Amino acid sequence: MTNITIRELKPEDLDEYFQYLIENFHGHEPLLLTPGDHNFEPDTPERRASRLAVIKQGLSLVAVDDGGRIVASAYSEAKVPDDFEKTWREVNENKPTAFIDHVYFFLAGIEKRSKLFERFEVSNVLYLNILSVGKTVRQQGLGRRLVSAVIELARSKGFPLIAVSCTSLYSTRIMSALGMTSIHSENYSEYKDEDGNVVIKPPEPHTSVNIMAMKL
Repeated sequence: MTNITIRELKPEDLDEYFQYLIENFHGHEPLLLTPGDHNFEPDTPERRASRLAVIKQGLSLVAVDDGGRIVASAYSEAKVPDDFEKTWREVNENKPTAFIDHVYFFLAGIEKRSKLFERFEVSNVLYLNILSVGKTVRQQGLGRRLVSAVIELARSKGFPLIAVSCTSLYSTRIMSALGMTSIHSENYSEYKDEDGNVVIKPPEPHTSVNIMAMKL
C-alpha cells in the first residue's frame, strides 16, 4: 500500500488541487451524476478565487502519497450564522435556470433550513464542504482517516462544532461512524423546478442530503 501522509492544503497547491478535483471529484459527486449535459465548468477564475480564500484559512487538509501527489482532500472552512444567510441571498438574486444553479439553490436552502447555529447555540462552526478520495486509493479507510484529522484540527482550533452536508450515502456513513448525527435531511426527489420536474437525480443509493454535525 502506498504510504499516505495527511497535511494542510496550502495556497501553493491550488493548481494541483483543481486538477485533482477534475479527475477525482466532479465526475464522481452524486449531484453532478444527474443525467444530462450540464455545461459545468469546474475551473474558472471565480472558483479559483473562492477556493483560495477558503484554503488560506488553514482548515483544509489533503492526503498525499509518497511522491507528494494529492490523492484525497477535505476542503473545510470556518462559518458563522451570517454565512448561511449570505449564501441564501446570493442564490436568490436570480432564478435558477442552469443545472448547477439549481444545485447551489438546493444546497443553500438545506443549510438555511437546518438551523444549525440555532440548534446548537454556537456562533461558529468548522464546516467540511468537500470530502473526496481519489480513484486509486479508495476502500482503504482514507476518507474516515481524513475526517478524523479534520475533527482533531477543529478541536485544536477551539471550534465548538463540526458539520458537513453529506450528498452521498457513503459520506453519511463515514460521518455517522465517527460520531456525527443527522440534524436535517431532504430527499433529492423533493426539489423540483417551476414546472414540477425533479431536477437533481443522483444514481442509487444516493437519495438524500444529510446535514451531519457533532459537538466538540
